[in-house]
Amino acid sequence: MLEQIISHTPTWVWVVLAVFLYRGIVALQDREVPLKKVILLPLLMLFLSLHGLIGLVHSNPLALGMAALAMLAGIALAWVSTARSVTVRPHGLLLLRGSMTPLLMMIGIFTVKYGVAVTQATHPEALQAMLPALVLGLIYGMFAGRSLGRVLRVLHLCRQAEGATAPLGT
Repeated sequence: MLEQIISHTPTWVWVVLAVFLYRGIVALQDREVPLKKVILLPLLMLFLSLHGLIGLVHSNPLALGMAALAMLAGIALAWVSTARSVTVRPHGLLLLRGSMTPLLMMIGIFTVKYGVAVTQATHPEALQAMLPALVLGLIYGMFAGRSLGRVLRVLHLCRQAEGATAPLGT
């Protein structure tokens, strides 16, 4: 069955996995990156998380509530951790400290979305039960919160740095 699942997976899915692995490995090293590149990947992860969440638990209020709580927790967690891993540099660059978090986030989201897609294709009724909806709400909510929290914190750090370098009286 595993061989069948893998052989029926579209090629583009493996390309996405390869890109995620590459970007995650790059993120292990310290690097200077422009702001646009820093927020692009978390925004993509936010979209993928919300897409998965809405597709599965949109009609389940309890799962949506679980997702909302997890999202708030994820935002708080990202707010704290991003402050330690990002330093604003001159000329619109940010120093990102190497971290496993981006790799784990990308592989985590990929794995969950892939697993859900396989389950939908092979046993769609399994995703209709309350427990999977709650667990997926929790997982997708945490992923979405971590992604959104990182974007918000990076933008906040950039605004703080702009304010610190602005001449007095402006």
